[in-house]
Amino acid sequence: MNSKLGAVEDRRSHHVFYWLTIDGADHRIAKLSHSSRGRIPDFIVADTARRLKLNNRELDELVECTLTAEGFLELWAAR
Repeated sequence: MNSKLGAVEDRRSHHVFYWLTIDGADHRIAKLSHSSRGRIPDFIVADTARRLKLNNRELDELVECTLTAEGFLELWAAR
């Protein structure tokens, strides 16, 4: 999400936060523990999808690069 959407990573606290700026407003799109290694828990994936205004299938498409950044922004605007 960092490179595709331009999200900013913030590691200053005991969690890692990802922020996305859309239309001049900052949105927290993800929160991970520093201790997270490997597979991300399902509840964090679901929370990230909700924060991005995507369903799980659309989030998978975003991660797998079949949903472009432009396509994501169109979905965001529509919702």
